[in-house]
Amino acid sequence: MMDVPNGQPSVFTFTTPASERSSSSESLSEKGPSELKSFDAVVFDVLKVTPEEYAGQITLMDAPVFKAIQPEELSSCGWNKKEKHSSAPNAVAFTRRFNQVSFWVVREILHAQTLKIRAEVLSLYIRTAKKLCDMNNLHAVMAVVSALQSAPIFRLTKTWALLSRKDKATFERLEYLMSKEDNYKRLRDYISSQSMTSCIPYLDILNVLGMPCG
Repeated sequence: MMDVPNGQPSVFTFTTPASERSSSSESLSEKGPSELKSFDAVVFDVLKVTPEEYAGQITLMDAPVFKAIQPEELSSCGWNKKEKHSSAPNAVAFTRRFNQVSFWVVREILHAQTLKIRAEVLSLYIRTAKKLCDMNNLHAVMAVVSALQSAPIFRLTKTWALLSRKDKATFERLEYLMSKEDNYKRLRDYISSQSMTSCIPYLDILNVLGMPCG
């Protein structure tokens, strides 16, 4: 599992859907349709929005939070310290954005009421991560990839089996790019090769840039 920006591993406590535990049924439970509907499901269908729109809206929310971070918050690695809320409040807020996106992705996949819909939602988030990468929002790419690598999602073998070859290949490329191996060497090489004039970086930026925390 990928680490969240504050250096602590993500911990998800969601339960594996029934359709992944039993081959006899695709529904999440034996409850009736009315019991399965939550307020969120009534007012918002995650599949009604395109990956482009999700990527754009996520980036619009991430950008001002990232821009508010002060240089001293990064140079001191303040978000990893006990007094992080006072020494690096904006970096902490940026970490919170990471966690919000990750938990949102996990929740929406697990809340899908059938195996088919769950696979469609999983596909949607893989394509959203690709669009985020195209927009140079590496912070959100890592948030989505971390969510998809988390145990509650990774173990949904029946759901992953329904993905198209294209979606599987896209996710494998994103996993490869965002790997923390060799101090995020692939990510650093990618940034260099793209000649990025601007991007929203993963918060572990000091490691990504090879800079020590002082």
